[in-house]
Amino acid sequence: MTRYAHYVGSLPAELMTGDRAVMQWFADHSEGRPVTAVPCDLDPDWILDYLRTRKQHADVFEIVRPGEYADYSDFPSYGLRSGRTLEPRHVSMDRVERIGQVVDTFESLRSDRPELAGTKVQISQPSPLDLAMFVFAGAAVSGGLPVWPAVRRSGLVVGALRQLPVFTEAVIQEMTEVVERYGDRVVWQLESPIALLSMVKAERLRSQWVLAPLVARQLAGFLGRMHRIGAEAIVHLCYGDYQHKSLLTPRTLTPAVKLLGRTARLLREQGTPLPPVHIPCAYGAEPAPLDPRFYAPLRKLDPDWKVIAGVVSPDSEEDSARALALFEQAAGREAYGVATACGLGRCTVDDARQAAATTVGLAGGGGPEQ
Repeated sequence: MTRYAHYVGSLPAELMTGDRAVMQWFADHSEGRPVTAVPCDLDPDWILDYLRTRKQHADVFEIVRPGEYADYSDFPSYGLRSGRTLEPRHVSMDRVERIGQVVDTFESLRSDRPELAGTKVQISQPSPLDLAMFVFAGAAVSGGLPVWPAVRRSGLVVGALRQLPVFTEAVIQEMTEVVERYGDRVVWQLESPIALLSMVKAERLRSQWVLAPLVARQLAGFLGRMHRIGAEAIVHLCYGDYQHKSLLTPRTLTPAVKLLGRTARLLREQGTPLPPVHIPCAYGAEPAPLDPRFYAPLRKLDPDWKVIAGVVSPDSEEDSARALALFEQAAGREAYGVATACGLGRCTVDDARQAAATTVGLAGGGGPEQ
């Protein structure tokens, strides 16, 4: 068995010159090795374009707290105007046609690249929970407070949770249309910084016993809905990477392991297969730790997860390899894939190239066993 190379998504702005150029870059830097999918992020800053365009629904949204996205503390918060009812169309990402363009471009590229036969295009999909929280809670979330026990009395967070079903329906509606058109060619990377950051914060507040069931229920429930509409998923957990800075600094992988343990049990109960999951170990500009104690919680990771080790740093291939060895030793198995902790959009071009080279080098050649 050998590992997949997994690319989380974005590239530096200088390389985001078009869909084909982006996907060609990933294909070129994979050196013919197997990859989980070929990504084409539609927003190099994750959901910033989406957040900014909520202003186009000014008849529904009002700005509760202004912000210009200078840093994590400068994210705006929206509120619902008095007497208005939020509908899925107000929070839809409106990407069906845009995703179609990406798929067509990928098909053209794949026809010229025999090594991509059978490979799918990866579309980033923010979790509905993250969309709701960032729209309504804004700086309360991006300022490092994405945890219910700590902020559940905040009106912004309560408003976000109240509207979560609307965001969920909006995402499912768009996914369903894309699956009906292009389902055999698309893999969705389900991304939820809120899920992991909440668990990290809760660990410090010693309240994971309260939070873990809530976050896991939301994550498992949405993965179940994705499965039922035929959407293939890869889960991407994250510590935040805006301006290449993490929101919180993890001390161990305990929060991720506890979240995934509960999520796995819920997925089995509802008959949903466990998808591959990317666990970040590096965070922001910091490389993955080389302390075995950081990885020790992986001994309790549910064995059915196909785990992608987010250990790659452009700073040192040798240290990335050491981090991968610590990850796999603690987990008691070879990783399904190898990756950086987040996308490459906040890196320099040289760092992006080095990160890709290290990812491919650690993944190794050959096709992974299923």
